[in-house]
Amino acid sequence: MIKKITSLLLILVLLMPAVIIAAAAPVPETDGAAEVTQAAEEVGFGERIAEFFRSLLDRFVRLWNKILKLLGLKKEAAPNTMNRNAIHMLKTDTIGDSFIITTEDGKVIVIDGGYRQDTDSFLEYLRAVTGSEKPHIDAWFLSHPHDDHCEVFLEIVENRPDTVSFDKVYANFPDDPGFYEGCDEWAAAIVSAYNRLMPAFADKADSLAEGDVFSVGAAGFTVFYTFNPEWKNCNEASTIMRMDLAGTSVMFNGDAGVNAGNYVVEKYGDTGLLNCDYCKMAHHGQDGVDRNFYEAVAPKVCLWPTPDWVYENTNGNLKTFETRAWVEELGVEKQYRSFEGSVCIRLIPRIVTTTDVFEDGYPAQTAAARLSALGYEGIDMGFDYWAFDSSPFLADDYLDWARELRENADALGIPYTHSHAPADAASFELAERSIRASAVLGAGYCVVHPVYSDSRGRTIKSRSAFIKTNAEAVKKLLPVAQECGVVILSENLLWGASADPRIVADLVEAVGSPWFSWCFDVGHAWASGYGPDTLGKCSVVPASVHIQDNDGSGDGHLIPGDGTIDFKEFTDALRSIGYLGDCVLEAHHQSLYAEDSQRDAILARLLETAKAIRGDME
Repeated sequence: MIKKITSLLLILVLLMPAVIIAAAAPVPETDGAAEVTQAAEEVGFGERIAEFFRSLLDRFVRLWNKILKLLGLKKEAAPNTMNRNAIHMLKTDTIGDSFIITTEDGKVIVIDGGYRQDTDSFLEYLRAVTGSEKPHIDAWFLSHPHDDHCEVFLEIVENRPDTVSFDKVYANFPDDPGFYEGCDEWAAAIVSAYNRLMPAFADKADSLAEGDVFSVGAAGFTVFYTFNPEWKNCNEASTIMRMDLAGTSVMFNGDAGVNAGNYVVEKYGDTGLLNCDYCKMAHHGQDGVDRNFYEAVAPKVCLWPTPDWVYENTNGNLKTFETRAWVEELGVEKQYRSFEGSVCIRLIPRIVTTTDVFEDGYPAQTAAARLSALGYEGIDMGFDYWAFDSSPFLADDYLDWARELRENADALGIPYTHSHAPADAASFELAERSIRASAVLGAGYCVVHPVYSDSRGRTIKSRSAFIKTNAEAVKKLLPVAQECGVVILSENLLWGASADPRIVADLVEAVGSPWFSWCFDVGHAWASGYGPDTLGKCSVVPASVHIQDNDGSGDGHLIPGDGTIDFKEFTDALRSIGYLGDCVLEAHHQSLYAEDSQRDAILARLLETAKAIRGDME
């Protein structure tokens, strides 16, 4: 470490001239998105000077970051959240918006990206989040044509096209590249570059419009406002949209100003659509929308894509302190600030219960209605309770049955999120049927038990034999899973090698597919002698978790608190390893064996205990 510090000091001395030159560049009052009011020729001259210093600063920042990385002093953790609902707000080296969103059904969404010099760190973070050397982006949103929002995208398209792939680019920029000339040369340059590079992605470009409602996988988007030619101000051209994912709503608004904010509040303020759990602070939290916009959104959490000099109003000419006072007076519960480092925000885990709380063949529509009325947020379809003669699950038209169930659940507002196959990974036909029905239901995960005994019925105890047997079986199912967009989950059971969560996690690592992960069953682990500390020893973080209780002697599937498990210890362990999934309840025995008239009371008690566990998981 002493050698590193000595080297760093030496480098600082050598780079001091560059630092001084870079420091001489004028600090912008806000950022690259500030409106320019000089005459066209004055702006052009000023822009050339600013561009010279900005280019110099760009080179210095890149060089400095490389030096820090070489010395091992610049490392930022970026958790892999593929197939999980999470929002990443990236720390940029200067200023700008940069968000990466992953969804439970494997989609990757990017909003803006930052300055050109942020490209290296953006790509590095994206690779870590997706676990892929060449990440695929399903949708890339550009809020408005300013360099601190669009340059990463333009740099990748023009100079690094082989680093990522993407399906869609959503934006709404003026068709005329000269629209901003004379009032905002930064915006004019971005629009010109975007149009120049358009041939490279013309088939993927889609223009956003007010009133658009669409989905990117599990994430739904509602557009309230976008570019309005009446306001010749690029910030006022920012797209304002709502994202809904996993029961959580987020308001994104670029650098929207007072005019755009007032327009949205006046038109949509009484609809309730603006009310969101999370709100990105407009224009980095200064000189953006007015207080009335934040009042209409009434967020619980605020996202600040903001450098420290803006947050602390170092220049003394920003409105950041005023904005900070607004959100504090509005009672915002939590605030994330990008200058403190990139953050991964796990969306609130849903409380999901298995349909196995009802007996085999209990009408699925009735089950969904009862669970929805009680307040459950998701359903785990137990296909294992539908494996009987005359079952619609085993009929030729089983997908039509699944489609009817999906329509019914959608109408009730309670989604199918998980499922459980009635067979192990070696039973290809039943597992395939479960995966395909899951896809139609909209469930992103399907638990398929691992094979725990050999062809002679002997329990597999060897780690290597367990992994070999199950890897072969799972790999046959992977093409089906990928085709359907459903992640297969193995599960720690109670017999031989299957009881050890570490071995099940090693199986996932051995298969190495984004369409295969595992579910940690708390009750199975406890009954098999594996405590909370086992989770920290697993090579792969589970994608799902089964919550149930027992007394340690066997598989009880009891309501938490009715056995001997300390769930606080397990939830602490799950949080420490970065678990990002839902709270899936498999505590079904007490309801299953009760009189039907008693079930609602039992399920209501189960829900209340789950809320406390969910609180500990957050």
